[in-house]
Parts: sequence; structure tokens; C-alpha cells
Amino acid sequence: MADPLSACAGPLSGLEPERAGVLRAAIANSVLEGWAPTAADAERLAEVADGAVPLASYLDGAVERALAAATEVGSPDCEDAPRGFPDTLYPGTGVLRNRFGIRDADALRQLEFEIGTAQELGIETGTVALPPTYDGAHLRSIHRALFGTLYPWAGEFRRYDMALRDNTFHSYWIERYLEDAAHLLRNRLPHQHVALLGETKDRKVYAYQAAEAYAYLNCAHPFREGNGRSSKTLLQLLAAKAGYRLDFAAVSKRQWDTASHRSAPEHGHYRPDAHPLFSVFTAITTPLAVPA
Repeated sequence: MADPLSACAGPLSGLEPERAGVLRAAIANSVLEGWAPTAADAERLAEVADGAVPLASYLDGAVERALAAATEVGSPDCEDAPRGFPDTLYPGTGVLRNRFGIRDADALRQLEFEIGTAQELGIETGTVALPPTYDGAHLRSIHRALFGTLYPWAGEFRRYDMALRDNTFHSYWIERYLEDAAHLLRNRLPHQHVALLGETKDRKVYAYQAAEAYAYLNCAHPFREGNGRSSKTLLQLLAAKAGYRLDFAAVSKRQWDTASHRSAPEHGHYRPDAHPLFSVFTAITTPLAVPA
């Protein structure tokens, strides 16, 4: 199977290694959600990463490209807080209502990936500053930063149930799952570089704890779209504090999706089963250099 990040190798090779690693992981986050970036996509993102192009200018350019590529553009006709799942779509289509009225699914999806990846880069490099509370409020602010350019409901928890494959994500469980995830993120996962804690830390232990936190975030699924990218970004921020990078390119989309699906609780039960995610998080948890 072809490497979906192969087109990115050349454009990223000119970046400082640390910055290249951050951008590569951000691109890989989107790849796990279905993006197939081209060399041109990677080149434009690399220009943002090395400071040649301001983030705001990149976002403006992405919107211009999407509007030019879209086969149909109409009135935005958006709602800030959709009351039900059907209200998030333009009637008779599978296209999410958006601020630009783009009714071409492919053009909108490409724009969503471009903007989301660039904003994740901004969040992880400090260009986009968010309060680091590592809880539901933090997840809201990440989602709003990633997708607020496109969707007025970005950062707003859905008020309706949502089915995905054979899983139903109930809105009434959102707050509880996020509270449990926040407990794990704040109390189980280290917030300092593990090498500075004066303790022996096992990479697999960190991976298992991160997998458990992700299982709860995934069960919450609080947003209409962009749940995986937001949750992975939140975990990436905390991993960096502990001296790790989550290399999402180390697993395939199929591996990620299968493990995420299998971590869902059995019907009628609350607690997710993080065990299917352990091997995935062990593969992606990569140590960073110890700070001087």
C-alpha cells in the first residue's frame, strides 16, 4: 500500500527537524481522517511552518482555492447551534452547511483538511494560543480553532444523538465522558518531561494511559464533525509536555479506525475498552529529545 505521506517528504525536508516533525504529525492526523495530501499541499504548509507565509494569509488562500474549485456555491444558510443532525446539512445533499456556502463536497473536504492542518500546526507551535486546561473546555477551544473558519457551530457540543457505523453517540453522555477524560489527562498523564521527573518512566505505560484517555474522548464524540482531529490534537499537546510526539504516520487509517471502533463500550454499558487502542498508541508514542 502506498504511503499517504510520501508526497510530503520533499517539501518537509527543508524544514528544521523539530518543526518538520510537528508539521508531519499534523498532516498525519488529517491523513488518518481520510486526507491524501499532494506535494503542493505540503509545500504550502511548509511555507507556513518556516514562517515564509503568515497563517492568516495561508487560510485566506485556502478559501480562495476552494471557492475557485467548487462546482456550486450558494448562500451560507448556516446555524450557530443546529438542533438536529439534518440541520447540519444542505437539504438534499451530504454537504455540511458552511460559512462560504460551498456545496461541492470534495472542495469543502479539501478546504477542511487544509485549514484544520494549518491551524493544528499553529496550535502546536504557539501561533494560536489556547488556555491549556486539558479538559472539555480545552477540547472546545481546539475544535473552534481548527474548524471555526468553516463552521459556525465549531466548538459547540451537539445536542442530538449521532450514529456512526454501528455506534450511537448519545448527547447526554458527552459531559460525563469528557469529565472522565479530563481526570485522566490531568491526573494520570505527566505534565512535565518524563526525564525531569526523577522517575523511571516506561514509554508503553505512557502509551497505555494516553490510549485510555483517547477512548473516553472518542466515546464523547461531542461535535458534529472533527472529533478525531480535535482529540488527537489535545493528546499531542500533552504528549509534548511529557517529552513525546504522537507519530500518527506510524499506523494506517484502517488500524486507527478499527482500534477506535473496538474501544467502544458494549451496548448498554458506559465504560469504553481501551485495550484495542494499546498497540496503536504504543506504535505512535515516540520519545523527544531531553531539554537542555
